[in-house]
Amino acid sequence: MIANKSLTTAMINGMVLATLVLGHVADVCAVSPGRFQDRLDIPSTFTARAVISNLIGVCHAGGNYVVVGDGGRILLSADKGKNWVQSSVPVSSPLVACNFPTPQKGWAVGHDGAILHTVDGGKHWERQLDGRKVGDVMVAYYEKQAHTGDPKIARALDDARRIQQEGPSKPFMDVYFENERSGWVIGAFNMILKTADGGKTWEPWLERTVNDNAYSLHALAVADGELFIVGELGLVRRLDRQQNRFVPVKTPYAGSLFGVSGKPGVVYIYGLRGNVFSSQDKGQSWQALKQDMGAALVGGTFLDDGRLVLVSNAGHVLVSNDKGDSFIRTRDTEGMFSTVAPVDRNSVILVGIRGVRLQSLK
Repeated sequence: MIANKSLTTAMINGMVLATLVLGHVADVCAVSPGRFQDRLDIPSTFTARAVISNLIGVCHAGGNYVVVGDGGRILLSADKGKNWVQSSVPVSSPLVACNFPTPQKGWAVGHDGAILHTVDGGKHWERQLDGRKVGDVMVAYYEKQAHTGDPKIARALDDARRIQQEGPSKPFMDVYFENERSGWVIGAFNMILKTADGGKTWEPWLERTVNDNAYSLHALAVADGELFIVGELGLVRRLDRQQNRFVPVKTPYAGSLFGVSGKPGVVYIYGLRGNVFSSQDKGQSWQALKQDMGAALVGGTFLDDGRLVLVSNAGHVLVSNDKGDSFIRTRDTEGMFSTVAPVDRNSVILVGIRGVRLQSLK
């Protein structure tokens, strides 16, 4: 059953949401005095300041970069982060993550249960689903399954009805597509949907995460050949394709985790108070990695030469060239970061509350 806690708590635990507490009132409410309009129906506004506005997620679209953020803004760069062009987006809800399984087809997700899709490399977007309809999709699905008598289905139906009643109050936090048809979106309070037809239809997976307390799901990514989810209060799940569900992964940490990164042979998870752990056996065992920074680690990536880069929500950039055995703090800046993407062996794209910029690590 859905945990009895405020959305604000989930937003704080959900890291990116700590960067979203400023500047949303105008986006939420009115286009003229006394007239309310849902930000799911208000297109994102074009502004010359988009590149220095609050931006939250980054992904690759073939050889291009895509960033998403506050006010429904999406920006594209075709020159490795030197210049950015704003996209046409049908919502002004804050967006927090994106993913492109092909150079042209991609998805972005965010607040108000927004799921957006593009077929032209991110230049133009359409809304596939939002929080006004997510509950209807979930209730319809679990009502069809209710005759089985499975208590997990009954619990999922209760949660689906609550989501339906609450409307677009919960954000999706991350999205991952393994190809242009098959993908997942995850979010607050165990929100999780799967599509097998490129987002034309969505199937809820509430009962497939072993998450009875409905902890929030913060990030999902492929690491060392496995698809992992990390979330609130130490939640780690790995996709078991034979069981067609996400199964629990034991870790030595009970605090919230905000990211998962990996490459062949190693998986990293990281979160509150600078905690970071590595596994070289696909999550069967974990080793705590030491670094002297106590801020929350919220994003990670790998440079072309294999070095690990982690960023914090306090402006730290940490680099390790020995699989996390030690870290060098290369840069401290004002403002909060939300994520990072590699450019080459000496530079990264940093995304955060002060926008997006190309940053040298030399």
